[in-house]
Parts: sequence; C-alpha cells; structure tokens
Amino acid sequence: MISTYLSDGKSSKLYRKLVDEQKMSLQVTAFNISLEDYGMYVILTLPQGETSLAILRDEIDEEIEKIQTSLISQKDYEKLLNKFESRFVSSNASVEGIANSLAEYYTFYGDTNLINSEIDIYRSITREEIRDVANKYLNAKQRLTLNYLPESKK
Repeated sequence: MISTYLSDGKSSKLYRKLVDEQKMSLQVTAFNISLEDYGMYVILTLPQGETSLAILRDEIDEEIEKIQTSLISQKDYEKLLNKFESRFVSSNASVEGIANSLAEYYTFYGDTNLINSEIDIYRSITREEIRDVANKYLNAKQRLTLNYLPESKK
C-alpha cells in the first residue's frame, strides 16, 4: 500500500512532487521485493537535467518521513482501498485470472479460499498500520543507496 501511495500513477505523492511539480525526475517508482528470508524495498528515480541525486534522495526522504510521522489523509486512504479493490476485481474478471489467483493462493499459502477473502485483508489495513510499517521498514539507517550513472566522458 505504501508503494501505491508513493508511486503508483500520476496522482501518487512522489510522481506528482518530483515529476509534475518540481520537474526534477523523469520517472519514480517504489516496490517491495519479497523473498523467503529477507526482502527489500526499492525506490527508483531517474533524474531530469542537472538535478543532483542527493536532492532527489532528500525529497524522497521528506515524503517517507510524512508517512512515518502522520497518518495519510482519509481521502488518500480511500483512494488506496479503491485501487486495490479495482485491481482485485480486474485480475479475477476472466477464467484465466481466477485460475492464476487460485494457483498463486495454493502455491504460496496452501489456501485457495483466499480468493474469497483477499480483498477483506486489504480493507482491514488501517492508516495507523501504514504509518507503523513505514516506521519499521523504511528506516534510513538500514538503507543502501546505489547511484547507477553513465560512464564519464574521457
């Protein structure tokens, strides 16, 4: 939900701030990579023009800090819930989608009945839980910053 809030679509917080308003970035995305033992949370951005990577990092940190210190607005929360419900309905709108969902639920959770309750799991997530998860996992002291830059001109 945090990834969706930060970077899913043109109305997301980071996209609106870095791409639309401040014109510092060409693109921004955030996503979770879940693994069996450990995972990682990735935020990527492509700077525009001469924008420094440090400034982009500070702008991203500012948005993360907002999530960590205050609750997202009720309007943004409802928008998140609507997005997840819409995706769920869309992904299960065909026989192929239903089959994929059932296979995933069985393979990863051993419970095909999750198709009947997955959306309720998302609906049960509170704004307070979103803030708490941001505090727990989006900790700057547990961060690796990778700057992937083009080769310097010789």
